[in-house]
Amino acid sequence: MKLFGKKSNTKQYADGSRQFKRNTLLGLLVAILVVLAVNILSSFLFFRIDLTKDKRHSLSKGTIEMLENLEDRIYVRVYLKGKDQPADYQLFAKQVEQMLQDFRSYSKKVYFEFIDPLEGKTNDEVNGILGEFVKKGLDPIPISREDANGFSTHMVIPGAIVSYRDHEYPAKLVVADPSGADWLQYSIEELEYNLVSPIRRLMKTEKPNVAFLDGHGELDFWSTCWTAMQLQRFYNTSRIILDGKINALRHISVADSASQTLKLGDNRYDVLIVAQPTKPFNEYDKYILDQFIMRGGKVLWLIDNTTASLDSLQSTPEFFATPRSLYINDLFFTYGVRINPNLIQDLSCLPIPQQVGMIGDQPQFKFMAFPYSLDVVNFSDHPIVRNIKEIKSDFAGSIDLVGKNANLQKTVLMTSSERSKLVPTPSIVTLKVGIAKPNIQEFAFRNLPMAVLVEGEFESAFKGILPVEFDTLKELDYRAKSVPTRQIFVADGDIIRNPFDKKRNQPYPAGYDIYTRTMFDNTQFIINCVNYLCADDDLLQLRAKNFKIGALAPDKIRSRKTLLATLNIVIPLLLISILGVVLILTRKLKYSRSAKTDTNISSQQRQ
Repeated sequence: MKLFGKKSNTKQYADGSRQFKRNTLLGLLVAILVVLAVNILSSFLFFRIDLTKDKRHSLSKGTIEMLENLEDRIYVRVYLKGKDQPADYQLFAKQVEQMLQDFRSYSKKVYFEFIDPLEGKTNDEVNGILGEFVKKGLDPIPISREDANGFSTHMVIPGAIVSYRDHEYPAKLVVADPSGADWLQYSIEELEYNLVSPIRRLMKTEKPNVAFLDGHGELDFWSTCWTAMQLQRFYNTSRIILDGKINALRHISVADSASQTLKLGDNRYDVLIVAQPTKPFNEYDKYILDQFIMRGGKVLWLIDNTTASLDSLQSTPEFFATPRSLYINDLFFTYGVRINPNLIQDLSCLPIPQQVGMIGDQPQFKFMAFPYSLDVVNFSDHPIVRNIKEIKSDFAGSIDLVGKNANLQKTVLMTSSERSKLVPTPSIVTLKVGIAKPNIQEFAFRNLPMAVLVEGEFESAFKGILPVEFDTLKELDYRAKSVPTRQIFVADGDIIRNPFDKKRNQPYPAGYDIYTRTMFDNTQFIINCVNYLCADDDLLQLRAKNFKIGALAPDKIRSRKTLLATLNIVIPLLLISILGVVLILTRKLKYSRSAKTDTNISSQQRQ
């Protein structure tokens, strides 16, 4: 009986072992089938979850729509490859590859490859290849390094060439941070924009038309050439003089010379930039501008309503600032704003060099804060200014929101600081204001509007008061109310002005401070304004993406040092203890059940 019991027990253990093997194989087979099913489904369905607060690993909605609606193949040839690439460029190349993989996840029409164009080439061939890249708009970046063999220079091609159908366009991916910070982080933040921009450019059959207004003492070509060059990447840019010509901003031609009938068309331009006019507008030009807006035209107004300027202080330590008579205030009032003939002083200001004495015959200069040179840092959360950090503004005025037109929506884009002062004109502007200690009580104004977006349906400034001399223009389809459109009003024309180095014959970027050699975001602000006015909201949303790196609060860390240290020690130990208790209880429960089962089997066998 005992021998029989042993055999039976052995048989039961053998059966249990076989059952265990079958269960294990079955579980493995199920797991393989699940993995295969998931892979098959993932080839048809694509989704991802981005748990970051700023959605840094997610493509924007506009980019996804563009990729899903591609009509033909896009080829991207990236030149960030090579065995001698510096480590930071290798890291950036991986970010570019990941971004392009994301593009391809949404559209199988996106193809890309990484190329080392200099591999195996002779020195003469390398020079020729680098020259070709310069012609295409990708200026090679020389990287110097020192090793056992001495100093050497490696050339990095900072981007890619994007091809669509029969056209190609350069995508400059390695870009310098205007603030002087690390290029790598800034280039990663701008990566989606710098890849999407050339694709959108190639897909567009027609580019919007942007014109700078001339004829009223506006900033000339050289003073705005930097911004014009940046805009030329996406728009057709030109300069236009009205001179009372009714067809200056509108397509108007003679349909029949015999009957003197006209063929009336739409606006010639999508956006008009009026940059710091200094001469008055006559009634004809005002009418032309008004009707341009009534037909859906967009205008970026950059207006100095006083005669104050930094140029005046270069020849004299003080001057008399007066209101500027442009005769366009009636237009602005009808459109919902008033640009005041005053000047803002702000404690958030920039330094300028001021002469403080002489040593021999040499003047001595010292940088002193100048409250008329504003360091603007207060912006709304509108996409136009969401990625703007600082703007340089000289002799800015304030803007009031006026009128009761319910069809207009007004958004203040940027303001002065919480410590501002209003200076009415006429008044004397002197450099001494930077030397004297400011009276804090006088800087009692807070957040004075300096830039305002107005959008909606505007009323004509000539509604009900069309001059008699315009009676002959009635056949030109005068409109008293606009279609939905947009305008941006900025109470400083210097925001778009770029310094120009006459010796080198080259411009500096708009917003570049030649005294402190600091780069401000003026150029980006203007481009964002034009993007929004042209309804390029997708591009604007890309530029507005902001990756914020969480920072620790030193004050809270110091005040809670003991508590944080205790938590960092106790919590891990507590978690380990809980896990240990759970494991012990689980093992006890498991083996108690196993022992009970074995006891029951033995009792059954004895019976």
